[in-house]
Amino acid sequence: MTPPLPISVPAEDAPGASPAAYGSALAAVALPVLLAYNLPPSSTFLNQAAALVGWGLFCAMLAATLPKQAVAAASGGLRPLVAALLLLLGAVGVSMVHSGMPSGLGLSSLGLIGAAILVVCTAAALQQAGEGDTAFEAFCIALLAAALASVAIAIVQYFFPALADGDVLARASSPGRVGANLRQPNHLSSLLLAALAGLVWLHDRRERRATPPSLALRAGAVAVALLLVFGVVLTVSRTGTVCIVMLALWGVIDRRLSRFTRALLWLVPLVYVLCWMGVSEWSAAQAHAFAGESQLHKSDLSSSRFAIWSNTLALIRMHPWTGVGWGEFNFAWTLTPFPGRPVAFFDHTHNLPLQFAVELGLPLATLVLALLTAALWGALQCARRAVEADLPSVRCGLAMVLMMAVHSL
Repeated sequence: MTPPLPISVPAEDAPGASPAAYGSALAAVALPVLLAYNLPPSSTFLNQAAALVGWGLFCAMLAATLPKQAVAAASGGLRPLVAALLLLLGAVGVSMVHSGMPSGLGLSSLGLIGAAILVVCTAAALQQAGEGDTAFEAFCIALLAAALASVAIAIVQYFFPALADGDVLARASSPGRVGANLRQPNHLSSLLLAALAGLVWLHDRRERRATPPSLALRAGAVAVALLLVFGVVLTVSRTGTVCIVMLALWGVIDRRLSRFTRALLWLVPLVYVLCWMGVSEWSAAQAHAFAGESQLHKSDLSSSRFAIWSNTLALIRMHPWTGVGWGEFNFAWTLTPFPGRPVAFFDHTHNLPLQFAVELGLPLATLVLALLTAALWGALQCARRAVEADLPSVRCGLAMVLMMAVHSL
């Protein structure tokens, strides 16, 4: 693999993104996760449509700032990542032609994967042109806005559930844990943790420009971090617990962060434990449900995931070479008799490698996973070798990707 190319970096006092870019970032990141209103039969169609339109606008706004000759340099992990996505596009087409996948589902998959390729190539071109930090700042600010609004909704869902009407504020999906308008606690947890990583980068960037460091800036960062960690506690997400530890490890490993920012990351697990204990004690005193207690005492800590993984492995043994077809896992699993079938309903395997293996077959899944691993390795190399001024944003982005990788497993 070729090493990452040097990246041109704008001056420290270069202007930030335009108001239109910030607005489109909010449309891309915040609007889809805050939209509670939905129509049957799909409870997420409007959110997906808003995300596609928002990201299209965001990419268009950012691309307009690029010089005409700007291209995405084929270095680092870009080439294997795009190759993996192109293979997935081909798999969707094959499933539509040979497996009878409905055209609506197939075109939806083609559009989403195509949009991912567009975002990847736009981001690479921006970084190569020296506009990476500007775009990343707009993204992180939008992420923080979405996360803080989601924490407010989560607090209403948990402490004042009667105020959640289902259209503006979604109702909690299960007693004692919240998902904000995402309706999925694990998804909310990932959003809040990505925002916490973005907060670290934004604060560290501003603190390096402030001489002496601003006490108000530090107090604000601490307050926002507390809110985000509190929101993660309310989700009762086990993946969130793992990622909390990962953020602390980032603070241990990355010595380029300021001392204050590193200390903030080190203390995140302690704050998480204290918030958990506080919510647990409050819920016991108020006779209010808190799913954290039941999660700790569950007989099946995997929430039926072990059972669905066992069923998935059985399907892989039945279809090792070509798989059941892209998007066909739920159909194949539903119609295949399994003596150990879990009671819970699953439309995916809750594990990305197993999902690829059961739908694409072992040969193609192995190739796709190898390309994704190469892309991740390229990102790790960028985090070590990028131009010094780019290291903070590259490492923050890597932390976000690694947390999502954990979620996908």
